[in-house]
Parts: sequence; C-alpha cells; structure tokens
Amino acid sequence: MSHDVQQVRSFEHPGEGRKRAKSTPKGRQIDPQAAEEIVLLLGDRPRRRDLLIEHLHLIQDTCHQISAAHLAALADEMKLAFAEVFETATFYAHFDVVKEGEPDVPPLTVRVCDSLTCAMLGAEKLLQEIAERGPAPEFGWCAHPA
Repeated sequence: MSHDVQQVRSFEHPGEGRKRAKSTPKGRQIDPQAAEEIVLLLGDRPRRRDLLIEHLHLIQDTCHQISAAHLAALADEMKLAFAEVFETATFYAHFDVVKEGEPDVPPLTVRVCDSLTCAMLGAEKLLQEIAERGPAPEFGWCAHPA
C-alpha cells in the first residue's frame, strides 16, 4: 500500500506578530490622467456635493460619455464615495457610463422615450422606423422637408 506524500509548504503571512504588513492601496485607484482631466474640466467650480449632477453633465457633454476612470477621479476630487458617484451616474438614463473594458459609446445616440405617455403617442412606431432605417442619421424635420 503506497502512501501519498504531501509536501508541507510554509505560509508567509503578510505581517508577523507586531510587525505590520506591507501597506497596499485600498479601493479603486485613481488614474492620474483622468484626475488631471477632471481638475481641468471643473476649473474653479465649487466641489460641493449638491453640484454632482452638474459635474456629471459637464463630463458627459465634453467627453460624450462618462468613463469609470472619470467617475473615480470625480469622486476623489469631490471627496465623495465612488459608490455614491457611480449610483448617481447610472441612475439617470441620459448619462452614458462606460465601464473598464467596454467599447466607447457611438458618436451618434438616438434615444426614444419608452414611458406610457410616449408609447401612447407613437414611440414604439418611431423606434421601429429607426430600426428599419439602419445606422444612417436621417432623423428630425430637416431630413423630411415639407
């Protein structure tokens, strides 16, 4: 009968007794380039909590999307938790939040409201017409002269 010999490996604990473990950064790390872009974008605007949505609009209008790196940099700049900034940005449908590894938002975005009122006024038909036309940006009154 053979016995499997198990090798005992020593476990290296990050700290020994009273010695402290090596410090490692906690939480989401701030991208220096994104942080610089946020500082330049906000300029001398106040960093008050009640201006978070206005700052998100500023990023969206400038970059045509809001990257996760910009969210982290904005949270750091405003001294808010990343979760608070992320939840606010993702709550509103008009912010295009792009997570790490996702492709950028297309340069043209057509939004069709899907509320009950809009549905009653023909939003579903409009959405179907848009899908049938394909990617060509021929929408609005200028594309259909009277």
